[in-house]
Amino acid sequence: MNRKAGNYLAKEGAMLFISTLVVNLGNYAINLLLGRWLGPADFSEVSLLVTLMLMLSFWALAFQLTGAKYAAEYIGDNKPYLLPQLSRWLRDLALKAGLALAILLAGLSFFWKDFFQTVSFLPFMIFGAGMPLYLLMSVNRGILQGQTKYSRFALTYQAEMWARLVISVLLVWLGFGINGVAWGITLSFLVTLFVSRVKFDGISKKEILPDTKKISRFLLMILVYECSQILINNSDTVLVKHFFSPQDAGLYAALALMGRIVYFGTWTVVTMLFPAVIRLEKEGKPHSRYFAAGLAAVAGMAGVIVAASYLFPVWAVNILFGAEYLSIAPLLWQYALATALFACANVFVYYHLSLNRNLPAWLMIGGGFLQILLISFYHASFQQVISIQITLMAGMLTVMMTYQFLLHRTCAALPKPSNAV
Repeated sequence: MNRKAGNYLAKEGAMLFISTLVVNLGNYAINLLLGRWLGPADFSEVSLLVTLMLMLSFWALAFQLTGAKYAAEYIGDNKPYLLPQLSRWLRDLALKAGLALAILLAGLSFFWKDFFQTVSFLPFMIFGAGMPLYLLMSVNRGILQGQTKYSRFALTYQAEMWARLVISVLLVWLGFGINGVAWGITLSFLVTLFVSRVKFDGISKKEILPDTKKISRFLLMILVYECSQILINNSDTVLVKHFFSPQDAGLYAALALMGRIVYFGTWTVVTMLFPAVIRLEKEGKPHSRYFAAGLAAVAGMAGVIVAASYLFPVWAVNILFGAEYLSIAPLLWQYALATALFACANVFVYYHLSLNRNLPAWLMIGGGFLQILLISFYHASFQQVISIQITLMAGMLTVMMTYQFLLHRTCAALPKPSNAV
């Protein structure tokens, strides 16, 4: 990677980091404002909608990362003329998947109402209507990510956040309640789909996309892995909503929202690492230092957030949510620690996925299902739920480090080809 390209990525990366910080602050502002307006019981329903969106985002991320991987590969192979067909093929598939999700959410809206103990079934129908839009705009995001057009990429997240903020707050203020939040989410997808449009000026759109079976296999692998990641990051909130009272579920939702600052604060690192490693691998250039730098950045940011959560929990909870939520303050640093361990393990997985090594992803998938199983049986208190997550994530990080060590030792013992990384 030449100096000019490196300066470009550094500039774009800094801009993306700042934009991601603003987006995360905006998303937190929405939840904090609604948490103060509605109180713990009603806020649990708002949190449920947000959590469902995050849980279903494994579909969106699967399409996004598939688009990013193959866009980066085609550019690295000097085949940018394949990008229009890649985009079209993924968009057709995303539309079908989005319609299936819409039918699932809307068709079973009465079941979801009873299962999650909500007041109305309408939010599930409104939210479901946005699923095709969500997946289509995720394909656009993936193409932009693979092209390393981080300015446009960041703009899509800004558009989504600001649209959701303005629409949700306005509709709740006008008295639409939880339905207003659902409309805010769905309409933000529509706005983002318009903003994320990708143009391929000067590129032929008649090229035949090679090896769609290979792309499908990668999409499926990412789909399964992102599902496990979402399970790890959100299943606890959903299970608490099911097993605990609405009041307690609202308190836990606030705890989870604050504790996940670690994960969302470090996501930019993974966003940039994924296409960069793919391109360097295609060009036969070393990329291990990018992995090491990414892991160090995630661990450093996570450590600062965990330390702050340990030192100033009461202040943080009181400022962000108010006195009604102070009972969760002693648990804040523990939840942040569980998320920090997960974020670090996640860097290993994405690094190896970019190199077509799937074992770390399958290991993490197993961890996600194990978390659901354990919390389903052991949920006597918030402390027990969080302890399960800390133990599992510490174990997953240890497994990832062991895999990395064994892989490095095995590669070191093999004869090096001329283009070895």
